[in-house]
Amino acid sequence: METENDILEETLSIADDGYVLAYDYLLKKYENNDVYGPQTLYFLACLAGGANMPDKALEWLTTAILEKGWWYRPEVLDDDDLSLLRSSDKFISLKSISDKRHAEAMSGARAVFTWEKKTADNLFIAVHGNTQNGQTAKSDWKPILNDNTGWQLETVQSAVPDGYGTFRWNYDMSSYLPVAHALEKVQSEGYKMIVCGGFSAGCDMILRTIMYSEALCNTLFLQSPWIPVLKGHEEELLKAVKRKNIQLKIFCGSCDEDCLPMAEHLYEITNTGGIHAELTIQEGSRHQFPKELPYS
Repeated sequence: METENDILEETLSIADDGYVLAYDYLLKKYENNDVYGPQTLYFLACLAGGANMPDKALEWLTTAILEKGWWYRPEVLDDDDLSLLRSSDKFISLKSISDKRHAEAMSGARAVFTWEKKTADNLFIAVHGNTQNGQTAKSDWKPILNDNTGWQLETVQSAVPDGYGTFRWNYDMSSYLPVAHALEKVQSEGYKMIVCGGFSAGCDMILRTIMYSEALCNTLFLQSPWIPVLKGHEEELLKAVKRKNIQLKIFCGSCDEDCLPMAEHLYEITNTGGIHAELTIQEGSRHQFPKELPYS
C-alpha cells in the first residue's frame, strides 16, 4: 500500500518535468486515495501556485486551514511557490490563523516515549523524521519485526511541532535529548538486544545520542539518513561508536540525491575506522522506505 510519503516523493520526481504534471498526478491520487494529510494539501497548494494557479492554491489552503482545522510551520507558508498569494487578504488571514495555531501547539508540546515496561526479550526504538510523528515511525518500522514476539517496538516523538499532527527535529544540542533520555531509560531493563532505527532527521538524533550520552545499544538502523551532525564531528562520532561497539546498518535510495552522499560518506568513514558497518543502496527509491524491506 502506498503511503502519503511515497506519493509525495513520486510527486517531487514528476515535478522535475513540470509543476502542472505533478499537480495533475497528485490531484488524481488525492481524489482516489484516503492516505493523505496536511502535507498533501500543502503540496497541492504549492504546485498550483508554482503553476500560476493562485486561486487553486488558495482553495487548497482554505480547505486545509479552515475546513480541516490544520496548520503549518510559519516559514513553510513563505515558500516561493506561494509568492503570488502574498498580497491576497485571504492568504494573509489564512496564514495568521495557521501561525496562531502553531504558536499554541509550540507552547504545549512535549516529547513522547511510548515505552512503559519490558514486554519482550529485545527492544527496537524507532525515531521519526521531520514532518512525521511517532505513529509514522511505528508503521514504517513494524514490518521489519514481522510480528516477532521476541521484539518490542517503541517510538520516540519530538517535542517540536512541525505542522498539524507532525513533528520535527532541530540540528542543535537539545532537540536530540528525547532520544537520549529514552535510550537511557531502558538501559537497566535487561534486554538482550536494543536496536535504534531512524528515518531521515531521526538518524541525526540517534547519532547525537550515541555521541553525547552514555546510553548503549547494539545496532543502529539508519534509513535515508539526513545527518548534518557529520560536519565537524566525524572523529567524535567514530570514537563513540567504536567505544560502544555498535553496528551500523545504513540504507538509502539510489535516487535520494540529498541523503545518498551522506549515507555513503558515513559508511566510508565508519567502515575504514574499524567499525562494523553495512550500506544497502535501494535501487529506484527516493527519500522513503522501500516497498520491500531488505533489513536483517
